Amino acid sequence: MTKSTTVESWNKRMAKALVGKKIMSVRYMTSEEAIESGWSKCSLLISLNDGTVIIPLQDDEGNSGGSLEFFHPETELEEEGAPVMWV
Repeated sequence: MTKSTTVESWNKRMAKALVGKKIMSVRYMTSEEAIESGWSKCSLLISLNDGTVIIPLQDDEGNSGGSLEFFHPETELEEEGAPVMWV
């Protein structure tokens, strides 16, 4: 599989997993939840209408919680992103 077909495949998979879903709630994980995961950082948890929870990670190995950056090509956003909170 080439890089372009890999990216295309993941684009399709992520679209199927996320497009049309609705964000129902957001909250930072508790220090206890982070510690139970073996992490030193608390991520924002994004809960969707189908029960899926999106958890930003610092890397592909899931070594700790990660931050989010918000982007809009034409508008300055009130919030620029969601940082991690340290345990």
